[in-house]
Amino acid sequence: MIKENILTEFAKVINSDRYQYTESDVFLMEGMENKEAVFDMYFRKTEDGGFAVVSGIQEVINLIKILNNTSEEEKKYYFSQIIEEEHLVSFLSKMTFTGDLYAMRDGEIVYPNEPVITIKAPLIQAKILETPILNIMNMQLAIATKASRITRAAHPIPVSSFGSRRAHGFDSAVAGTKASIIGGCVSHSNLVTEYKYNVPSVGTMSHSFIQTFGVGKEAEIKAFNAFIKHRQNRKQNSLILLIDTYNTIEIGILNAIKAFKENNIDDSYNGIYGVRIDSGDLAYLSKKCRTILDNAGLKKAKIFLTNSLNESLIKSLKEQEAAVDLFGVGDAIAVSKSNPCFGGVYKIVEIDKEPVIKLSEDVIKISNPGFKEVYRIFDHNHEAYADLITLVNNDEDKDTLLDREDLVIRDEKYEFKNSTLKKETYTFKKLTKTFVKNGIVNEKEYSILLDIFSSREYYLESLNDFSRERKRLENPHKYKVDLSKDLLKLKYSLIKKIKQEIKN
Repeated sequence: MIKENILTEFAKVINSDRYQYTESDVFLMEGMENKEAVFDMYFRKTEDGGFAVVSGIQEVINLIKILNNTSEEEKKYYFSQIIEEEHLVSFLSKMTFTGDLYAMRDGEIVYPNEPVITIKAPLIQAKILETPILNIMNMQLAIATKASRITRAAHPIPVSSFGSRRAHGFDSAVAGTKASIIGGCVSHSNLVTEYKYNVPSVGTMSHSFIQTFGVGKEAEIKAFNAFIKHRQNRKQNSLILLIDTYNTIEIGILNAIKAFKENNIDDSYNGIYGVRIDSGDLAYLSKKCRTILDNAGLKKAKIFLTNSLNESLIKSLKEQEAAVDLFGVGDAIAVSKSNPCFGGVYKIVEIDKEPVIKLSEDVIKISNPGFKEVYRIFDHNHEAYADLITLVNNDEDKDTLLDREDLVIRDEKYEFKNSTLKKETYTFKKLTKTFVKNGIVNEKEYSILLDIFSSREYYLESLNDFSRERKRLENPHKYKVDLSKDLLKLKYSLIKKIKQEIKN
């Protein structure tokens, strides 16, 4: 029982790279295990140069819950199987998470280099969470962000996510489907996602269902009649018939209309009914089917389009005025097909209240030091104007913001690029929330994450805060993400210190 429990729960915490435990052994030997460390999880760029959508915070908090609720005996059993150093096994088996977790909520719109998650905890506690956090966040950020791109391309036509069969394994299918809902999809097909996250699943039919009844026109009408007969009075009374198994126009759509009429399904039906097209020239076929359905008096019949859709194909279908009521998208969302590796990182930014920095020949890899939080600033029209990253402690810009005084927004790279917001012309909100304090989960904040549709609505409402130019799928207008005056000063003082050492 112990082994089974560990493999299903505690292994999620220990889903790590070996070096984190190698380093932890050194920290323990050096007496550094209780040094207070601050780590930021963030990303450096997105597929289109714009924003990402946060998803995964709920699962990260669950890691801490699992760590704190797993018994010493269970931990020791697991660690003793993989770690040779007995002193480290003994330490880890007694360890719980006693630190803090700060994060943006699921559904938040976030930009590169902003701390999505900040862990402030004793060094080893923070260190061993690195890979589990990145494993969760990179996958879910990628999928939620891809769903955002696709649903923005489809708007106002809704999108359903049904790529479980193409996802990279069980956990990816389940949590990834959840992330797609947060990123804007209206529905999904995954049963375990429904069970785990209480988000109802939907489904139509497959080609094999029709083929089970035989080959050709008569087999297809039998399949349609059987489907309608047994599904029309069910709780999920969606009657969507797949019409491209043999011939969409000459057989499929005609059989669908015949089956609907024989079973008394028409515009008075209180559920959803219609057809799905999964191959061929979707724009041409959908328009032909729409005309045929309307002429048959089935004006409320829906047309669902599927078949390897992505944002580019959806945009093209809309430009061709395809007759479509819903797009179904599979692998483009399920594996974030065009950008499968999101690239989030987890970097130490402070140790025992001393800020630290990572330099690199690649400017994009230079980290922002210090214990930080993020504020979003809105102009007089309540449009998102800029994000400001501030130091949690002793930050002049943060004090100015909270006191609602005149605020200077400055570009990190170009001193001449700055603007002043007068105190009466802007508002703001803090994006960084406290989800765990001293190892104790803030259940009020955590409970918000459990409502997936609430996170989706939060994302959609936040999306309305940004101008159309900043929501473009190609070359979006650059959004200001600025460091506070004190953070900027700290960053360049550390760079200067290192450069001076190199010079000397």
